[in-house]
Amino acid sequence: MLYPRTTTLNGEQVLVDENQMTAYKEHLQREHRILFLTGILSGETESHNLLMAMDSPKINPNHDPIKLVITSAGGELDSTFLFYDTMKLVQSPIEVVGRYCASAAVLLLAAGTKGKRYLYPHAKVMLHLPTGQFGGDPKDIKIQQIEMVKYQNQILKILKECGVTKSREEILTDIDRAFWLEPEEAIEYGLADAIFTPKVWQEWLTGRENG
Repeated sequence: MLYPRTTTLNGEQVLVDENQMTAYKEHLQREHRILFLTGILSGETESHNLLMAMDSPKINPNHDPIKLVITSAGGELDSTFLFYDTMKLVQSPIEVVGRYCASAAVLLLAAGTKGKRYLYPHAKVMLHLPTGQFGGDPKDIKIQQIEMVKYQNQILKILKECGVTKSREEILTDIDRAFWLEPEEAIEYGLADAIFTPKVWQEWLTGRENG
Protein backbone atom coordinates (compact mmCIF):
# COMPACT_ATOMS: atom_id res chain seq x y z
CA MET A 1 0.00 0.00 0.00
CA LEU A 2 1.44 3.34 -1.08
CA TYR A 3 0.52 6.72 0.35
CA PRO A 4 -0.23 9.49 -0.49
CA ARG A 5 -1.36 9.48 -4.12
CA THR A 6 -1.82 13.27 -4.23
CA THR A 7 0.02 16.23 -2.79
CA THR A 8 -0.28 20.02 -2.76
CA LEU A 9 1.93 21.87 -5.26
CA ASN A 10 1.64 25.64 -5.73
CA GLY A 11 -1.69 25.58 -3.95
CA GLU A 12 -3.16 22.82 -6.14
CA GLN A 13 -3.71 19.10 -5.62
CA VAL A 14 -1.57 17.10 -8.05
CA LEU A 15 -1.11 13.39 -8.63
CA VAL A 16 2.17 11.99 -7.32
CA ASP A 17 4.31 10.05 -9.81
CA GLU A 18 4.71 6.34 -9.07
CA ASN A 19 8.45 6.73 -8.41
CA GLN A 20 7.75 9.51 -5.90
CA MET A 21 5.17 7.65 -3.86
CA THR A 22 5.91 6.72 -0.26
CA ALA A 23 4.92 3.60 1.63
CA TYR A 24 2.39 4.50 4.33
CA LYS A 25 4.62 3.35 7.19
CA GLU A 26 7.51 5.44 5.87
CA HIS A 27 5.14 8.39 5.53
CA LEU A 28 3.98 8.05 9.14
CA GLN A 29 7.58 7.71 10.35
CA ARG A 30 8.79 10.74 8.46
CA GLU A 31 5.82 13.06 8.90
CA HIS A 32 4.48 12.04 12.31
CA ARG A 33 7.34 10.09 13.96
CA ILE A 34 5.15 6.98 14.28
CA LEU A 35 7.08 3.71 14.39
CA PHE A 36 5.43 0.28 14.15
CA LEU A 37 6.84 -2.67 16.09
CA THR A 38 5.05 -5.72 14.71
CA GLY A 39 5.55 -9.46 14.95
CA ILE A 40 8.05 -11.54 16.86
CA LEU A 41 10.81 -9.63 18.65
CA SER A 42 14.06 -11.05 17.31
CA GLY A 43 17.69 -10.17 16.74
CA GLU A 44 16.98 -7.76 13.90
CA THR A 45 18.20 -4.21 14.49
CA GLU A 46 16.17 -2.18 11.98
CA SER A 47 13.63 -0.99 14.55
CA HIS A 48 16.43 -0.08 16.99
CA ASN A 49 18.17 1.94 14.28
CA LEU A 50 14.94 3.65 13.19
CA LEU A 51 14.23 4.68 16.77
CA MET A 52 17.68 6.21 17.15
CA ALA A 53 17.45 7.91 13.74
CA MET A 54 14.09 9.46 14.66
CA ASP A 55 15.80 10.98 17.73
CA SER A 56 18.61 12.53 15.66
CA PRO A 57 18.92 16.34 16.08
CA LYS A 58 19.01 16.69 12.29
CA ILE A 59 15.71 14.84 11.90
CA ASN A 60 14.06 15.81 15.17
CA PRO A 61 15.89 18.94 16.44
CA ASN A 62 13.34 19.68 19.17
CA HIS A 63 13.18 16.06 20.34
CA ASP A 64 9.44 15.97 19.76
CA PRO A 65 7.74 12.77 20.93
CA ILE A 66 8.26 9.54 19.03
CA LYS A 67 5.19 7.31 18.86
CA LEU A 68 5.58 3.54 19.06
CA VAL A 69 2.74 1.21 18.06
CA ILE A 70 3.20 -2.36 19.34
CA THR A 71 1.49 -5.46 18.00
CA SER A 72 3.59 -8.40 19.17
CA ALA A 73 3.32 -11.78 20.84
CA GLY A 74 6.81 -11.29 22.30
CA GLY A 75 10.02 -13.05 21.34
CA GLU A 76 13.68 -13.12 22.30
CA LEU A 77 14.45 -11.52 25.64
CA ASP A 78 17.95 -10.43 24.63
CA SER A 79 16.54 -8.47 21.69
CA THR A 80 13.79 -7.04 23.90
CA PHE A 81 16.29 -5.85 26.51
CA LEU A 82 18.35 -4.14 23.77
CA PHE A 83 15.25 -2.37 22.45
CA TYR A 84 14.39 -1.35 26.01
CA ASP A 85 17.89 0.10 26.37
CA THR A 86 17.42 2.03 23.12
CA MET A 87 14.13 3.48 24.39
CA LYS A 88 15.91 4.71 27.50
CA LEU A 89 18.88 6.13 25.55
CA VAL A 90 17.00 8.46 23.21
CA GLN A 91 16.22 11.97 24.40
CA SER A 92 12.78 12.22 22.77
CA PRO A 93 9.78 11.14 24.84
CA ILE A 94 8.37 7.83 23.58
CA GLU A 95 4.60 7.59 23.56
CA VAL A 96 3.44 3.99 23.24
CA VAL A 97 0.18 2.40 22.17
CA GLY A 98 -0.34 -1.34 22.59
CA ARG A 99 -2.72 -3.21 20.32
CA TYR A 100 -1.65 -6.73 21.33
CA CYS A 101 1.21 -7.05 23.79
CA ALA A 102 2.20 -10.46 25.11
CA SER A 103 5.27 -11.80 26.88
CA ALA A 104 8.37 -9.70 26.19
CA ALA A 105 6.38 -7.07 24.28
CA VAL A 106 4.74 -6.01 27.56
CA LEU A 107 8.12 -4.74 28.78
CA LEU A 108 8.29 -2.32 25.84
CA LEU A 109 4.73 -1.16 26.43
CA ALA A 110 5.59 -0.44 30.06
CA ALA A 111 8.83 1.33 29.07
CA GLY A 112 7.07 4.22 27.36
CA THR A 113 6.98 7.72 28.80
CA LYS A 114 4.86 7.82 31.96
CA GLY A 115 1.43 9.25 31.33
CA LYS A 116 1.73 8.49 27.60
CA ARG A 117 1.36 4.69 27.56
CA TYR A 118 -1.88 3.75 25.87
CA LEU A 119 -3.86 0.60 25.08
CA TYR A 120 -6.54 0.04 22.47
CA PRO A 121 -9.97 -0.42 24.09
CA HIS A 122 -9.94 -4.12 23.17
CA ALA A 123 -6.20 -4.71 23.50
CA LYS A 124 -4.83 -7.84 25.14
CA VAL A 125 -1.86 -7.90 27.53
CA MET A 126 -0.17 -11.07 28.80
CA LEU A 127 2.80 -11.68 31.08
CA HIS A 128 4.49 -14.94 32.01
CA LEU A 129 7.80 -16.24 33.34
CA PRO A 130 10.64 -16.66 30.83
CA THR A 131 10.61 -19.97 29.02
CA GLY A 132 13.21 -21.95 27.08
CA GLN A 133 14.43 -25.37 26.13
CA PHE A 134 17.27 -26.96 28.08
CA GLY A 135 19.78 -29.36 26.60
CA GLY A 136 23.21 -30.87 27.11
CA ASP A 137 24.76 -32.61 30.07
CA PRO A 138 23.93 -31.72 33.72
CA LYS A 139 26.62 -29.01 33.81
CA ASP A 140 25.17 -27.35 30.70
CA ILE A 141 21.66 -27.51 32.14
CA LYS A 142 22.84 -25.91 35.39
CA ILE A 143 24.37 -23.01 33.44
CA GLN A 144 21.13 -22.57 31.50
CA GLN A 145 19.11 -22.58 34.72
CA ILE A 146 21.32 -19.84 36.15
CA GLU A 147 20.79 -17.76 33.00
CA MET A 148 17.03 -18.30 33.20
CA VAL A 149 17.00 -16.92 36.74
CA LYS A 150 18.93 -13.89 35.50
CA TYR A 151 16.31 -13.31 32.80
CA GLN A 152 13.57 -13.60 35.41
CA ASN A 153 15.28 -11.07 37.68
CA GLN A 154 15.76 -8.66 34.78
CA ILE A 155 12.07 -8.87 33.89
CA LEU A 156 11.11 -8.10 37.48
CA LYS A 157 13.57 -5.20 37.60
CA ILE A 158 12.14 -3.64 34.43
CA LEU A 159 8.55 -4.06 35.58
CA LYS A 160 9.36 -2.33 38.87
CA GLU A 161 11.28 0.46 37.08
CA CYS A 162 8.32 1.04 34.78
CA GLY A 163 5.73 1.50 37.49
CA VAL A 164 4.45 -1.88 38.70
CA THR A 165 4.00 -1.35 42.44
CA LYS A 166 3.44 -4.95 43.48
CA SER A 167 6.18 -6.72 45.38
CA ARG A 168 8.59 -9.12 43.70
CA GLU A 169 6.81 -12.08 45.30
CA GLU A 170 3.38 -10.87 44.16
CA ILE A 171 4.55 -10.39 40.58
CA LEU A 172 6.14 -13.86 40.53
CA THR A 173 2.88 -15.36 41.75
CA ASP A 174 0.88 -13.48 39.11
CA ILE A 175 3.08 -14.48 36.17
CA ASP A 176 3.76 -18.08 37.22
CA ARG A 177 1.40 -18.99 34.36
CA ALA A 178 -0.02 -16.95 31.48
CA PHE A 179 -1.35 -13.79 33.18
CA TRP A 180 -3.91 -12.13 30.90
CA LEU A 181 -5.01 -8.56 31.52
CA GLU A 182 -7.78 -6.47 30.01
CA PRO A 183 -6.78 -2.84 29.25
CA GLU A 184 -8.22 -1.45 32.48
CA GLU A 185 -6.49 -4.20 34.48
CA ALA A 186 -3.15 -3.51 32.77
CA ILE A 187 -3.52 0.19 33.60
CA GLU A 188 -4.24 -0.61 37.24
CA TYR A 189 -1.25 -2.97 37.30
CA GLY A 190 1.07 -0.13 36.21
CA LEU A 191 1.84 -1.33 32.68
CA ALA A 192 -0.04 1.48 30.90
CA ASP A 193 -1.73 4.77 31.69
CA ALA A 194 -4.87 5.25 29.61
CA ILE A 195 -7.06 4.02 26.77
CA PHE A 196 -6.11 5.17 23.25
CA THR A 197 -8.89 7.44 22.01
CA PRO A 198 -9.68 9.33 18.79
CA LYS A 199 -8.59 12.51 20.59
CA VAL A 200 -5.12 11.07 21.30
CA TRP A 201 -4.83 9.82 17.71
CA GLN A 202 -5.53 13.33 16.41
CA GLU A 203 -2.92 14.70 18.81
CA TRP A 204 -0.42 12.26 17.34
CA LEU A 205 -1.22 13.43 13.80
CA THR A 206 -1.30 17.16 14.53
CA GLY A 207 1.59 17.24 16.97
CA ARG A 208 -0.34 19.20 19.55
CA GLU A 209 -2.69 18.51 22.41
CA ASN A 210 -6.27 19.63 22.02
CA GLY A 211 -7.88 21.69 24.73
